[in-house]
Amino acid sequence: MNDQPTPQTESLPEANSATRKTPLLLIGSILWGLCLIGIILGWYQWRKTYLARLNVVDSNVTADDDGRSGKVIKLVPQNDGTVSAVEVTPGSDDNPWSPDGIEDFSFTDTDGNPVTKADLLGKPFIIAFIFTYCRGPCPNVTREMREISERLKEHDFHLVSLTVDPKRDTTEVLKAYGEAQQADFSRWKFLTGDQAEIYGLIQRSFLMPVQEELDRDLKPGFEIIHSTNIMLVDATGRVIGKFNAQKPEEVSKLRRELKRIAPLKTSHPS
Repeated sequence: MNDQPTPQTESLPEANSATRKTPLLLIGSILWGLCLIGIILGWYQWRKTYLARLNVVDSNVTADDDGRSGKVIKLVPQNDGTVSAVEVTPGSDDNPWSPDGIEDFSFTDTDGNPVTKADLLGKPFIIAFIFTYCRGPCPNVTREMREISERLKEHDFHLVSLTVDPKRDTTEVLKAYGEAQQADFSRWKFLTGDQAEIYGLIQRSFLMPVQEELDRDLKPGFEIIHSTNIMLVDATGRVIGKFNAQKPEEVSKLRRELKRIAPLKTSHPS
């Protein structure tokens, strides 16, 4: 009986096919990687731009060749939405806010009473810009305001939450919001008023951004761009600092500043 050779499977074409697929897979992986990098870079640039609109008074300190501090540049927002770079002399009073203090205003508190600049003078105060329908950073800003009020009960100063959404934030809405925060309304004012006047005060006196995004299809609660800074104003009505409520170290610094400039409450025997 003659042995017949066993037929061999033709594997060469499959090997050639696998060889052809390898560079295609490699190219595909590279393209996907480039797409991912592009997405990450795009997100980073968007985040950088967005944060720049919120933190609008910033400092950039350069160094001279000998290592000493050189130019100090303040980025100050303008009413048209642009930002101007202003050079100041290191070591000088580089406070960008007006030495004459904030402009006069008249807004309405939770009881329907007018509150003016004059009503706040004589004590330092802190002011934050929020709206009750906010689904972004506002709850955290208000939470920090409440903690400041609780931790510095013995110090005499005002707290002000000024809405940037007066169309919806009526006195009744703000009162319910303040009650939910267990706010002491005798020292913590929740104010509303005319939108143009509110935005003008924020932009001109506090040099902070605020803008209603009418032309963007945003989710509810994200319709208004505004600063997360808590502003510190002295007893004469002059702005002396800004502290980002999103940064715990800045909130801690704000509490220290309030302890320094806000007197202790006078206790009255019963």
